[in-house]
Amino acid sequence: MAGRRILIPSRIVILLLCAAVMLTVAAFRPIDHDEGQYVGAVAMMRLGLPYRDFAYLQTPLQPLLFAPLAWIADGWLFPTLRAVNALLTMAATACIWLAARRAGTSHRAAAIAAAALLSSHMLLFAGSVARNDALPLLLMTAGLAAMLTLLQDDRARWTALLAGLLLGAAASAKISYGLPAAAVGLFALLHWRALGAEKVGLIALGGVLGGLPTVWLSLLAPEAAWFGIIDYSLKAPFEWRTWNGQAFMLDWPLSLVRLARYLAQGCGLIALVAIALVATRRRTMVERLLDMVIIAGLIAAWLPRPIYVQYLGPLLPALFLRFALLTDAPFWHRPAGRALIALGVIAGLVQTMMETGPNILGGHSPVHIVLRDAQALDRIMASAAVSGAVVTLSPERAVDMAVPIDRRFVTGSFLFRTRHILTRDQARAFHATHFLSLAADLEAVPPAAILTGSEEQPSAAFPRGLDAVLIDWARSHGYRSVPLPSGTHQLFVTPPSLAKRRDAQL
Repeated sequence: MAGRRILIPSRIVILLLCAAVMLTVAAFRPIDHDEGQYVGAVAMMRLGLPYRDFAYLQTPLQPLLFAPLAWIADGWLFPTLRAVNALLTMAATACIWLAARRAGTSHRAAAIAAAALLSSHMLLFAGSVARNDALPLLLMTAGLAAMLTLLQDDRARWTALLAGLLLGAAASAKISYGLPAAAVGLFALLHWRALGAEKVGLIALGGVLGGLPTVWLSLLAPEAAWFGIIDYSLKAPFEWRTWNGQAFMLDWPLSLVRLARYLAQGCGLIALVAIALVATRRRTMVERLLDMVIIAGLIAAWLPRPIYVQYLGPLLPALFLRFALLTDAPFWHRPAGRALIALGVIAGLVQTMMETGPNILGGHSPVHIVLRDAQALDRIMASAAVSGAVVTLSPERAVDMAVPIDRRFVTGSFLFRTRHILTRDQARAFHATHFLSLAADLEAVPPAAILTGSEEQPSAAFPRGLDAVLIDWARSHGYRSVPLPSGTHQLFVTPPSLAKRRDAQL
């Protein structure tokens, strides 16, 4: 008797193929400047908690949830975190399809929403780097799906708790997602008669539960948490851009241009214009909810300066869900409508193809190069019989070493390059350092080694690059330079005299 054939739904096949493509992109995308601080935070979970034991510049859910990977993926943490983010963005794509169906759209419209999100430059970027963008995006998309289920099904009482929990957790993973979460809460309050007081209360309870990780760690180290979550983002970008003669990047005209540019890298700008054209029509509760979240998402994308593509995360899920509600109209079935959607999809793919295509064709994986350097670093440290911590402004290149990163440098260049936003006493209290106090801090606790190479680009503030500060200190203290296989990085190994002094201090 012939065996029965197992048929896999076409949607599952497409999702798996897209996941394979996303994992490939994650392996070949160039290293992003911001990755180090998020990879370093997960690695540092082996030693303590954010704020209390090391500096962290965001709300803390990501390192808390990803902490097991610091042990499970020991030696492979950087590529693992990239792969996890790739899978999280695929889950967000599946959630937006589900949310669109919960909103009452056709299968075609739900597929358009999923394709719009999946092809946007924002999602392709979030899913191929080891930053903190993919997790809150998934949580928010899943939270919106739960809210839309709640609006369509009177019996879905406990879905209200789930919706609040997911949206609150999104804000605990990245602070900018707090505005869309607050918009959902405001919507619930404004429609409490239709929803019922019990469901509104459950949404609020879920939001509180989702925010507990942030509250808990803030209570353990209130000053460090306030600085990492609020103060840093309000002050540091302005200080850095002004210091480098780039204050114009903070002005609203250029910010508006940058916002439009990033929206155009995908279907975002097309969707926003389409929604604006029907803004005066009578709306359903679902449409009112999504419109409120879109407005909050636009504010969340607009507030940080200068604007980057990842800041669109709080906006895109609701934007594409609202767009899906429009695409069952006749226009979007006509050639012109289909051409607009296709144009948006292609526009979203272009930059990722330009950045990763040459690497894929040439078999040049930046992730593989980082791992190869990490293995060489271990051999160098072992042959030199050196133990202790490694100082670097690029933590993603050191997390897979057997030797730990010096916790004063876990945020990479971001706290190191500040000038006036932290006093010396605050920096020490927050387990950090900056270039003004570098010499004294390294004299107090000399590192086992110093890894440089990622921060050599010149700027007005540092004409020789940030790494030059570390290189000068290493050379003046007799550290031995060893080149790494990448050819772009080098390790400075502590001299025996300093190693003995450090061991005596420890």
